Amino acid sequence: MADRGRYGGRRFVLLDDDYKVWAAYQRAQLKKEKLWAAVVTDRAAYSSDDKKSDPVVDAWDAMNEAALATMQMSVKPVHLNTVTSVDTAKEAWDALQVMFEAQDNAQLLRLMEELSSLKKRGDENIIKFASRAEMLRDELAMLGNPVVDNMLALRVLVGLPVEYGMLRMTLENKDTKLFMSDVTAKLLQVEQRSISVGASTPSGNVKSQAFAAAAPKKPFDENSVV
Repeated sequence: MADRGRYGGRRFVLLDDDYKVWAAYQRAQLKKEKLWAAVVTDRAAYSSDDKKSDPVVDAWDAMNEAALATMQMSVKPVHLNTVTSVDTAKEAWDALQVMFEAQDNAQLLRLMEELSSLKKRGDENIIKFASRAEMLRDELAMLGNPVVDNMLALRVLVGLPVEYGMLRMTLENKDTKLFMSDVTAKLLQVEQRSISVGASTPSGNVKSQAFAAAAPKKPFDENSVV
């Protein structure tokens, strides 16, 4: 969501999961309106002890008031208390940064746990499994923690079921780095061969064949022979 700034520019509303994007736009907005200095500089000291009107101090106060108001109009109601309970734009900026960095850390831990325990689900094909792994990588990269292609490919191999064991062993023992695109292509070949073999059997189901083979056989009845 966005509305129009007082000079016609766009003012972006803070999104709970998009602080970095908001911060980039907000910084640009404040710089455009020549208010960014209120975030990165401290209030100037009075030039005399009697604290009479000082043009430098008055200018900074006016700039700070405008910058703080701009930020207050650029957040959702849930975050309004964070930016209205402080006196300066710098305090408001720092408070939001600390709050969202804490949320980012919690999300980072969750994503790292998901990646480390990544397993292919029983009803999941290779395309969906690889896509799920790549989505985790993208989310980690957005939090400033990129996962290199070789590491992601190895995590995918570790999460495969036993029927991919031979290919997994071959790829894990390669003396070169792995690429997700190559690994996914090879896994798709194994998956397609498995599907073809299953479709070519009379029952079309390997498990049902194994069950039939393991079922107890009826005793031989001599009287049934003509």
